[in-house]
Amino acid sequence: MTGDGRRRTRARRRLGALTAASLMLALPARGDIIDRVLAVVGGDVIMLSDVRAVTTLGLMPDTSGDPDVLTRLIDRTLILAEVNRFVVPEPDAAEVERGVAALRARFANPDRFREAVEAVGLTDTGVARLVRDDRRIDSYLAQRFGSAVQPTEAELARFYRDHDDRYTVGEEPQPFQEVREQVRSDLQEERRQALIADWVGRLRLRVTVTRLE
Repeated sequence: MTGDGRRRTRARRRLGALTAASLMLALPARGDIIDRVLAVVGGDVIMLSDVRAVTTLGLMPDTSGDPDVLTRLIDRTLILAEVNRFVVPEPDAAEVERGVAALRARFANPDRFREAVEAVGLTDTGVARLVRDDRRIDSYLAQRFGSAVQPTEAELARFYRDHDDRYTVGEEPQPFQEVREQVRSDLQEERRQALIADWVGRLRLRVTVTRLE
């Protein structure tokens, strides 16, 4: 496909997304709450109902509509679009069911979970798809960013000193040698998250993101 062809395709996708979003503005969601568009990410639309779904089901912390949830949904949409460009192994059915079971366990009983799912306009298939996509994202990120450079002993010691509150029981700091492997794991994860944040920032530069909140 030529450059002009790709630009026309992207333009059609954005137009289609915006048209669909405009139509959905007039549709009542569950509980007679009017849904609305919060953001358009390339050709994908993020609705208020999407924010409600991830917060209500516990896929993201319930921050009562805090914009940070929308930012994280935008990032998730960017990452998922990237994941879909590559061959990422599908999680097996048992793994997806374990993920759904973990969501269900956050509620007092199965009926409460069912009420929550229906309240945000999802079905069992929709919940399973959310879990499936999260597992595919986790797999992709682990493959791409799982081999962080091993920290030196000096870096471990510095991280331990700078974050001594993490390694304190009661008011007593735990000796470095006793928590050394935990310090290593924490430092590697911090570096991994920094790499992912930088990568997502570059993804944002490649895709038109329009917030309508």
